[in-house]
Amino acid sequence: MSQSLEELLDATLDSQRQRRHQQEVEQLDARQAIDTAHAKIECDQIRFHTEVRSLIQQAVDRANRHLAKRPECCEFCETSGGYTGPPLYVGGSACNPIAYELRADGATVGDTLLVEFTHDGMIEASLSEPSSTAQGDQTSRTAFGWQPIRLGLFNADNAANLLLRYVAVVTGRCPLGQRPRADQAVGGVTGDRAEDRRGRG
Repeated sequence: MSQSLEELLDATLDSQRQRRHQQEVEQLDARQAIDTAHAKIECDQIRFHTEVRSLIQQAVDRANRHLAKRPECCEFCETSGGYTGPPLYVGGSACNPIAYELRADGATVGDTLLVEFTHDGMIEASLSEPSSTAQGDQTSRTAFGWQPIRLGLFNADNAANLLLRYVAVVTGRCPLGQRPRADQAVGGVTGDRAEDRRGRG
């Protein structure tokens, strides 16, 4: 044996100590990476609920001032509070969405506009049932042709375009000034189903 027992013991124990140290370093790096990722998500969530919400609200205020002059008697109303709670779908929304409805004479016109911040840093928009008929975390989503945008690229023009596309879609399905028949779907819910849900509520 070229090395003594004592030397081999030292080599074995030193090697184990080095491996433990390396594992501790790797675990610390992993924890720091996770903490950094969480901090970024929290920062982006704050930006979503401040900067993005502000840009959309500015567009809504501008639109409502104009709509008040038109004969349709319609306006945008925020309904975000109806979509609070845990993430609405796995792998999707990173926080509570921003939600708006178009209302004419106090009645909701078509589906709700949902604007969400996803875990991969995108602003996505979709249509959903009005908050009064949505079934909690079973909220359905329908694409309406608006392309997702990175959080850092969302601006006032995007907010205005978002409202215009939303109005075009919902008024195309539910023209303003026309009351839907009982057998027509309103906001994705037929007259009978809506009546049934009101009865259960």
